[in-house]
Amino acid sequence: MPSDVFRTAVRGSAVAAILSAAVVVVGLDSAANAALPDTSAPHLVLNHTVRTTPFNGSTVSAKDDEGSAYVPGDDSLWLADDDGRAIYEVNATTGALKRSITRTAFEAVPRLGGGTLAGVNRDRDLESLAYDGATDTLYVFSGSCCNSTVLPTVFRLKRQGGSLQLDSYQPLPAGSDFTAASWNPADGKLYVGVSKNLNSYTYASDTVGPTFQVSGLSGILGMSFSADGNDMFVARSQTRLSRVDWATRTLVPGWTFDVSSFGMLDTRAVEVINDQFWVSDGYDFRSAGDPLAHAVFVFDVVGPTSPPTASFGASRTSGQAPLAVDFTDTSTGGPTSWQWDFGDGQSSNVRSPSHTYTDPGTYTVTLTATNANGSSTASKVITATEQPPPPPPPGGNLIANDGFETSIAGWDTAGYSAVTLQRVPGGHSGSWSAKLTNTGATSVTNTLNDEPDTVPVSSAGTYTGSVWVRSDTAGGKVYLRVREFEGKTKVSEQLIGVVLSTNWQQLTGSLVPLHPGASSIDFSAAVYSAPAGSAFYADDASLTFN
Repeated sequence: MPSDVFRTAVRGSAVAAILSAAVVVVGLDSAANAALPDTSAPHLVLNHTVRTTPFNGSTVSAKDDEGSAYVPGDDSLWLADDDGRAIYEVNATTGALKRSITRTAFEAVPRLGGGTLAGVNRDRDLESLAYDGATDTLYVFSGSCCNSTVLPTVFRLKRQGGSLQLDSYQPLPAGSDFTAASWNPADGKLYVGVSKNLNSYTYASDTVGPTFQVSGLSGILGMSFSADGNDMFVARSQTRLSRVDWATRTLVPGWTFDVSSFGMLDTRAVEVINDQFWVSDGYDFRSAGDPLAHAVFVFDVVGPTSPPTASFGASRTSGQAPLAVDFTDTSTGGPTSWQWDFGDGQSSNVRSPSHTYTDPGTYTVTLTATNANGSSTASKVITATEQPPPPPPPGGNLIANDGFETSIAGWDTAGYSAVTLQRVPGGHSGSWSAKLTNTGATSVTNTLNDEPDTVPVSSAGTYTGSVWVRSDTAGGKVYLRVREFEGKTKVSEQLIGVVLSTNWQQLTGSLVPLHPGASSIDFSAAVYSAPAGSAFYADDASLTFN
């Protein structure tokens, strides 16, 4: 049996060791039972991960991991799976699956007070969970993903016969999509959140309170409160965790973490259990069999004990002069002072400064981070270029070989050797189309990719991509991907998907570049985890600019 729990003994940015033997009960490090450190410079240590594909001792696998809630009296971590239309109760000590509540149960729940059953359209986008410790009640919030038939809803579970069971639902306002939810023990209220907005919610009256925000807080995907209700912890987009002082509604300095270095790809939910962060990863595109697929990462939080490790991010590393760059300190180990050398004769001691390179050239920016135990440095190269070429005329198709009528020039399979690209008879509007076939023995990302990038240097405006697709056999989902890259780093993406049919269907999506002049625009159509032998057709590809 593969291990359901993975442990590491290293700090900072590397996962050093993964146990391959089957583990049922994992002894937690002493740091797990210590209080959160009283410091403005904490850092995270990965304690272990809890596997969900499959769960320990089970053949059941989570298809997604969107929300979580912890029920202390049961030592249960509850997880929400919108793709599986289910919630799971997991033993937080062993990682073993206790039980699943599936769509059949959700769809048979009556509305609070009696009346219409929930039916098939209220459990299609299970987004977040919240446990009310005062009333021993679990709430499940679903959103409005995908189309107008999906009805946002909140379901309630009350204890019956010793366990939490579904007993009712309430409809949420149309368009509601609360990606985060939690109960605050200090004021006894339920709170929900999405993007940068927060609201209170009252189940009995089905009332969403006024919207409010926390300065600097955005990308809310999951949240939970401390045991005293004084702090809110938030799982955010771009693999970040943040701590919020609830009394002042402000971010706590030094308590925002980037957890991508631990292997997390999509932070969707967070719980605080025994002063550890339990963070759910909702990334959907790991390879088959990856033990970290939709896993829960468990972190210890410790204070600084050694010299800092300097690191920083840059809002951009290239672009035309004058080039404005925002630098963000991401040093670990609790630095107390920062010294920046921007490489052009200018410097700063601000923790996260901004700087403008006025002249074209290549500059090495260096950060020296220091605390009482010592210092270290980190550097990046910033390239300021001449002005880019003028933007393309609006409206014209930027893809030259859009219909494959004479060749497949300008297209490839994005390096997937098992994928075969052919020009075949029968098109959407012309006589020919492109056929992408997985000729290998295992599943791959079956990709039709423009090569080189359709737009090597982006311009300020809107790029709209379109492609017609079909398959010989219905099923499987194909995505149009219009993506922005700086070098090899993806900075933004428009991802539009549709279930393949035997008839031609059009996919269309638009993207506004975040870094015009410093980025390229890539166009592709792809089926993720396409089975061996599967294929799809594409025709009439276009990319226009306005």
